[in-house]
Amino acid sequence: MEDSTLSRESKLRLLAEIDFPTGPGPVSHPVRFYDPRDVEAHFSALKAKRPSAEERWAQKCDAEPFPGV
Repeated sequence: MEDSTLSRESKLRLLAEIDFPTGPGPVSHPVRFYDPRDVEAHFSALKAKRPSAEERWAQKCDAEPFPGV
């Protein structure tokens, strides 16, 4: 049979019982400026030419355009 007592993690605790981190806070990172040509070259592999609906229909055998609703 399961233990009906709550685990320590699921109990509500008082703020006085919580150990908050001390020490230095977050450190901001230096700002970097990249050449837009380098960025475009980096992401060029992700660009894919998607064929239009008309091009997809033309590739199908005996293709007929969708008549609509």
